[in-house]
Amino acid sequence: MRKYFLLLIVFLSSHLFYGQKDSIVLNPRCIHKTGYDFNLLGPSPFLSFSMNHFINEKINLEVGLGVVGAYGGIHFFSSKKEKKSLFAPYTGINLGYMTLPDIEVGIGGSSGGWGKFMTFYIPAGVQLMTMNGFHLSIEGAIFAFTGYNSKVMPWGSLKIGQNF
Repeated sequence: MRKYFLLLIVFLSSHLFYGQKDSIVLNPRCIHKTGYDFNLLGPSPFLSFSMNHFINEKINLEVGLGVVGAYGGIHFFSSKKEKKSLFAPYTGINLGYMTLPDIEVGIGGSSGGWGKFMTFYIPAGVQLMTMNGFHLSIEGAIFAFTGYNSKVMPWGSLKIGQNF
């Protein structure tokens, strides 16, 4: 009987000492998956409102509506589930559609009436997300659009929002 008891103790202690550890989720992007934000400039020039959802700590889907257009896209973050990762660099691509009045400011050109453009926005930035879900992002981007007057230009964005 002592042998069985000793064998049971050795067996249980080996599981306690060498068993697989459960990973503790510290990354706020895993805890607060869905959120909303306001964008200054960004994929829809001037001002826009967007909704985002983290599929996991690395992949984020975003859909937005702005003053002159709408867009949707995907962003890839470099962070880990087990690390706190309050600051996380990211990149991605957004595709959109915008309409601009015929004004000679370099964006709309002279397309006659309202110009309609398909947009491509490729950002690279850094996001700060606190443990309660508040986030602030700053990014530089390549902004391209097709239409009557197609252009590629440097652009950027400032995002402020909250994830729940």
